[in-house]
Amino acid sequence: MNNPLSCIFCPSLHRRPGLHRTGMVCFILAMICAVIPATASAKGKKKAADADTNNPAYLTVPVSTSADPSGKPAAPAGFIHPGVLVNLAQLGEIKRRVAAGIEPQKSAFAQLKADPSGALDYRPHPRATVECGPYSDPDLGCKDEQHDSEAAYAQALLWAVTGNTTYAENAVKIMNAWSGVLKGGHINANGPAQAAWCAEVWPRAAEIIRYTYKGWPDADIAKFQNMLRTQYLPSVIHGDCENGNKEMAMSEALINIGVFNDDRAVFDLGLKMWRGRTPACIYLKSDGPKPIEPPGCGPAIWGNKGFVPQFVEGLLQETARDSGHANLTLAAIVNAAETARQQGVDLYAEQGKRIMAALEFQAQYLKPNHETPPPHLEFHVHPTWEIAYNEFHDRLGYDLPKMAAVLAANRPMGVNHMMNWETLTHAGLGSIGLPPVAAGK
Repeated sequence: MNNPLSCIFCPSLHRRPGLHRTGMVCFILAMICAVIPATASAKGKKKAADADTNNPAYLTVPVSTSADPSGKPAAPAGFIHPGVLVNLAQLGEIKRRVAAGIEPQKSAFAQLKADPSGALDYRPHPRATVECGPYSDPDLGCKDEQHDSEAAYAQALLWAVTGNTTYAENAVKIMNAWSGVLKGGHINANGPAQAAWCAEVWPRAAEIIRYTYKGWPDADIAKFQNMLRTQYLPSVIHGDCENGNKEMAMSEALINIGVFNDDRAVFDLGLKMWRGRTPACIYLKSDGPKPIEPPGCGPAIWGNKGFVPQFVEGLLQETARDSGHANLTLAAIVNAAETARQQGVDLYAEQGKRIMAALEFQAQYLKPNHETPPPHLEFHVHPTWEIAYNEFHDRLGYDLPKMAAVLAANRPMGVNHMMNWETLTHAGLGSIGLPPVAAGK
């Protein structure tokens, strides 16, 4: 709408003398109308560095972001350890399968071992402050932090499978390097998302090392817990209204930090954020003609550059944006649910229909399946879906034929952001080591 007067009808002033007052009112209203479309279109743009997209639903939260001065790890809070994404029996089964040459773990382990993040001579690159601007401009420590958190988890897995202490020592060195240097948090427009992505992964490494390796001193563990508490929690506890992938990453980060830090308040906030946002990230016909709105945020952005896709079963909120961000959302939803399940909380049961719909909706457009994608939508393979498939097919027996075909054609899955080595850790493992679902959870 280029003409600001086109949104309102005004009498022709030169034909009707004496209507200058009416004309002035019309002019003012027209100027207001000119602002409306500009404001509406701004909702779909990348946020500026100083924009506040915190979710008002989490304006005040009952968690502490202050350092614990005791120098000791937090006291136990009833969590199962290790219990972020994987458990002890699961790690043992992975080790057995790799040693026995059982697929797909055999190939997935070889892929992990050959990856740069699993190098025996890996060196971390810690930063005092991580600054991540829009479109990674600037990138001051963002990729370094991402790679190092991924490497810490990779080295921890390699230790668990091989028993080679060099891998455990490497993981400790990486985590200690960051906990000793990072003091300025995460800043600029993408700072909160960056903090969430890395806080999803750090606790996975920390859980494995702390509870399977004796060479990480309590003082260093406490220091790492304080890093998570003071350098990551402030960026994720207030959620994010901009897009689902960010708030879902924050929910998983909170759940994971809650487990490793033995902090029930943080864990429970993660559950609350997950329960609030997940229904607004995947559409079901039972939602009605429009998707569910995320609490605190109003309608989410389902379109892209003026195009809004047809709302069909399993459509992810950012599908029209691109396949990558849509699956960052789905991966965070599933990973958070998996860690919660490792702790006896069955989030899967609450939103399983949505998750399965999203899996099959995407898979139909990926090889070896043959459906033609809808106009303006693209679908790509991402290193995820194994954890969800293990839950719904291997544990619960649901038939997901389209996703089964995609996984079989693309194993082993690698790594991207919080999507890490899922074929190795979850393919075909079923319910090994899972606790019963706790009553009332």
